[in-house]
Amino acid sequence: QNLNIFSGVSHPMQLIAAEILTDDSFVDSFLATSREQLSLACKICGEKLNEMVVPHVIPEAGMFVYANFSSLLPSQTPEGEERFATLVQDAARVVMTPGQSMRDPRVGWFRICIAYYPDLDVLRIALERLSRLILKIKGMGWENISADSVRAQILS
Repeated sequence: QNLNIFSGVSHPMQLIAAEILTDDSFVDSFLATSREQLSLACKICGEKLNEMVVPHVIPEAGMFVYANFSSLLPSQTPEGEERFATLVQDAARVVMTPGQSMRDPRVGWFRICIAYYPDLDVLRIALERLSRLILKIKGMGWENISADSVRAQILS
C-alpha cells in the first residue's frame, strides 16, 4: 500500500531539489548555518528550561528537546498530560508534542521543536510564555486555573 500517493513531490520540484543539492558550496554553507542555528536554539531552550527547573534531555543532534513536565500535571495520567498540553496551547499559545502521542509510557514528557524558528526571538517568546504559565500553575494550583483566567497575563 503506497501511503505517499497524497504527498508525492512533483517532478519539477524534484529537479529543483536535485540542482540545489549538487551545489556543494551552498550545501556546505546551509549545513553550517543550520548547525549553528540549531546549537543556539538548543542553548536558549536548555537555559530557559533550567531556569524553570524542568528536567530535560539536550540532543546530541536533532531538532527537538525532550522535557519532563510531569511534576506540573494535575494527575500522573494520560488525561493529566492532555489537560496540561491543552492549557499550554490555549493559554500560552505554545504547542508541544505530548509523549503519549509518541508512545512514551512515561507521563509528562513533551517534545519541544527547536528547529521551527527562523527568528530565535520567537523561540524566546514561546519559552517565556511557557515560563509564565508554569509560575501560574505553581501559584494558583490546578483547581483554580483555566486558560481564560491566565491568558491575558501570559501573552502580555
